[in-house]
Amino acid sequence: MKRFLSTKNKVTQIILWGIVIVMTALLVNGLLMDDMPLLPIVILGLSIGVIIWILLDTRYVIKTQFLLYRSGPFRGRIDITKIKKIKLHSGLFVPVSMKPALDTNGFIITYNQYDDVFVSPRNSSIFLEELKKINPNIEIKMD
Repeated sequence: MKRFLSTKNKVTQIILWGIVIVMTALLVNGLLMDDMPLLPIVILGLSIGVIIWILLDTRYVIKTQFLLYRSGPFRGRIDITKIKKIKLHSGLFVPVSMKPALDTNGFIITYNQYDDVFVSPRNSSIFLEELKKINPNIEIKMD
């Protein structure tokens, strides 16, 4: 079993930690006010928890023939033998529906017929080597 943490873009971290700080200030202010409804307090508390969870727990694990990814509460599993292509991608807009990553630089993994996911593992060369050991037919595009 190989574990890879996500790379972290500084701007993304600053924005997310800034949101956490502002939301925490709003939560504390709401708790200090006696007439604040319970629902906004619960929503703020849960939102803060999810953002922190994503910031602290975004990783990828290669286990037997599966690539497991998780970013806070968002998790998934990809059969490595079904991976067709891995393409290097850089930029703010990532044309995929699932992005368990904390960076704007990473890989778009295409698997099954039309599924794809964006990941940004540290030690990307080792990550790619491990995937190729399991499925040597993966097409890797680094341009």
